[in-house]
Amino acid sequence: MDFRDASDRAVMRARERALSGARDTAAAPRGPQRRGTVTAASGVPHPQTRDRILTSWERCRRHAVDADRLHVPHLEQHIDWDSRLLAAAAPVLDRVGELLADCTASVVLADAAARVLTCRGGDPAVVRLMDRVHLAPGFSYAEEAVGTNGIGTALAERRLSTVFGPEHFAEPLQRAACAGIPVRNPLTGRQEGVVNLTCLRQDASPLMAAVVRRAAADIEERLLDRYSGGERAALDAFLAAVRRTSGPVVLVTPTLRTANTDAVSLLEPQDLRQLGALAADLLAAPPGSRRRRVDASLRLASGPDVRARCTLIGPPDRPVGCLAGVTMPEARTATAAPGRTSAPQAPAHRPPAALPALLPGLAGSSPSWRSASRDVASACRQRLPTRVVGEAGVGKLALVRAAHHWVRPGAALRVLDLATIQRTPHVLARTEEALRDEDGTVVLRHLELAGRELTHRLEALLAGARRNRGAGPWVVGLHTVPGPGPVVPAAPAGPVPPALDSAVFPCTVAVAPLRYRPEDIRELVPALLARHGRGGTVSCTPAALQVLTRFDWPGNVRHLSQVLQQAARGRRQADLQPHDLAPECHSTCRRTLTPWEAAERDTIVRALHDTAGNREAAARQLGISRATIYRKIRLYGVTVAPARAR
Repeated sequence: MDFRDASDRAVMRARERALSGARDTAAAPRGPQRRGTVTAASGVPHPQTRDRILTSWERCRRHAVDADRLHVPHLEQHIDWDSRLLAAAAPVLDRVGELLADCTASVVLADAAARVLTCRGGDPAVVRLMDRVHLAPGFSYAEEAVGTNGIGTALAERRLSTVFGPEHFAEPLQRAACAGIPVRNPLTGRQEGVVNLTCLRQDASPLMAAVVRRAAADIEERLLDRYSGGERAALDAFLAAVRRTSGPVVLVTPTLRTANTDAVSLLEPQDLRQLGALAADLLAAPPGSRRRRVDASLRLASGPDVRARCTLIGPPDRPVGCLAGVTMPEARTATAAPGRTSAPQAPAHRPPAALPALLPGLAGSSPSWRSASRDVASACRQRLPTRVVGEAGVGKLALVRAAHHWVRPGAALRVLDLATIQRTPHVLARTEEALRDEDGTVVLRHLELAGRELTHRLEALLAGARRNRGAGPWVVGLHTVPGPGPVVPAAPAGPVPPALDSAVFPCTVAVAPLRYRPEDIRELVPALLARHGRGGTVSCTPAALQVLTRFDWPGNVRHLSQVLQQAARGRRQADLQPHDLAPECHSTCRRTLTPWEAAERDTIVRALHDTAGNREAAARQLGISRATIYRKIRLYGVTVAPARAR
């Protein structure tokens, strides 16, 4: 038996144990070999089941990654195609691509979110494999989406990652071997992206790691060269300030913004934006009136007032940046001089409670959802007029309700829907009436439907809330943007001036669609089933949860709620199986289907469920040929899995 086959089989057995939930202990060798790889006479690496791989598999299981099929998100619209990373890496990748011209390998560059930016080199066999697994520009290879791989795992572990054959969590990737290493910003130390080398499993070589190390070092050197002298001076001043002072420090230049660890951990996002705005205002001041140092008072989202100091970097007439620092309340506590009796002081004001990681009543664990929760709660606490932007059904109103009930429980919350109030005078009258409640919250839904006349009238009516910041009701505008799902009624024809957004709503919170935060589905499903279960105990099996996690949810959380409500209808105690879910959940088609195509897809899904996933039996049941059902399954992205023997 070939040594490579024996090693691969050992890793595959360990993977099966990991998929069943058991931590593999037999596959990893003890002693000196534990951290290394076993190498055959040919010099090709045959890794045992390493701790890194086992840990990555465990992360994949927690994210409900499909081990049998590959579901690669397409996120091209979120990629910065003019980034410094892509420009700095292009000559390096061209050189590596030329070196790989006669090799069965390809070099891939991805950004810090594991989205593929470009690929170079590779013979036809490698190119065909990469096309089959969607390893192409615009697709995301994040570990939580496609499982263990050279790109996503390198970013997750922040170090060189090599993944060979069966070490890939998703079975379609096991024909490949890859080595990836993060590319770091040489000035800030942040991960800018990852450079990855991919080849066929049988062509793997120990030199893969050396190639990507050299390529990453060259890209980092070119990244450093792309910074101007002024940007380097600004970053040097920022690093020096961080070393000599304690507390939050923010750097603002015309081209970048960055903050130290204390700023991120001690300040809320709203506070960081205010601090950055102070520094930007000093940079933008006319040269004649610009001062080198400015002190200002800043009210934090948690309540207390602090002192902020902004200092220009470089000469005042030609500054290259601005440093903004904050003295936190603990550091400002003064002690009385010895022998001096301090004057009696009023009882200290008890600071408000810290903002929760997630507002009560909400479900979800993704960073973007929790960040939106904190931003909305911070704005509510400061009564800062806020515009919440997102697709229909993402949970904009749920965020506002949760913040309102947490900050001011018992106060009135009034929701005015511009889609149902047709006439401008009625909108203005109801808005003016709602604004009389000093302690309440006023929500304007479907702000995008406001025409030019209504926009200007609302701007005049709400201007007082902007001037009297910190007093009066909290005013929120919900702006629905187009998405792949059902849309709201069309906005009035003609351009709508942006004055209402910028003048009245200085704070904007964006809520990501559910398809970009699939990890939230694990917590949303039990919460929604409890709502629709009518006092029963309806739950979701792991197989059904995996189907729900793979679906794109064009209608977002509202769409998920409707599917679960339909599945739980008439049940009080049940475990939902994949066949209990709507047929559309078993399709990953990336385009909008016509009513006829949707009906055809649903019929095929039901037939596959009736035949336990047997495609030939489903074709006979439908009276079509086997070739036709295979073609339709590929066309509609149907993902019904065949039943496995126990």
